[in-house]
Amino acid sequence: MKKLFIAFVLLIAQPVMAAMSVDKIVLYLEDGPSSRDDVVVSNPDEETLYVQTEIFRVDNPGRENEERIRVINPDEFKLLVSPSKAVLAPGERKRFRLMALDRNLEEEKVYRVTFKPVVGEIKTEQTALKILVAYQALVFVQPKGGAYKVGLEEENGSYRLTNNGNINVEVVEVRHCFAEGECEKLETSGRLYAGTSIEVADVPANGELEVLLRGQNSEKIRFPLKG
Repeated sequence: MKKLFIAFVLLIAQPVMAAMSVDKIVLYLEDGPSSRDDVVVSNPDEETLYVQTEIFRVDNPGRENEERIRVINPDEFKLLVSPSKAVLAPGERKRFRLMALDRNLEEEKVYRVTFKPVVGEIKTEQTALKILVAYQALVFVQPKGGAYKVGLEEENGSYRLTNNGNINVEVVEVRHCFAEGECEKLETSGRLYAGTSIEVADVPANGELEVLLRGQNSEKIRFPLKG
């Protein structure tokens, strides 16, 4: 007799995989009337793939009281995904369009959109566990002319990178440099949302910090240290 066990998103076991891939997981939109971007979902498997989407609004991103709230009330939809669900034949690719409805923002809005696969029965004579791996895209809706403003603050010998701008930026790498070409990588990285900060640990008292930032573009900035 065939035995069938169904496992939902991100469980680990002896798998029969439900394959799915997406072409991007970070999207930047503006608060304008024509702001949109696409995520392409592919089905490389030999089974038909059913894909559903879920939208989450991220409140207080990067803070201790961050919340991810699923949006289900039509009156609260400020981010549209079309189609909201789709059927992909084996080898097929499908384009999902994301459109922002937020307008005249003072600070960026953050959303997460889950692309969740749903598949049919496993064809096997052995005990099997079906693995359904979902992908979640991080979507930033940003005010026109928005900018991050990263600074370095020091208090009692402790340092923090702060973002006093109105959009986020990713801190890719932080290095401490005694001189040009004499740098050591520090264990500091992460996404720096508007109005948040990241601690920089184990910083010597002289030299400078070299910080690699990545938003829609990348840049490197340096902060002299008070020696």
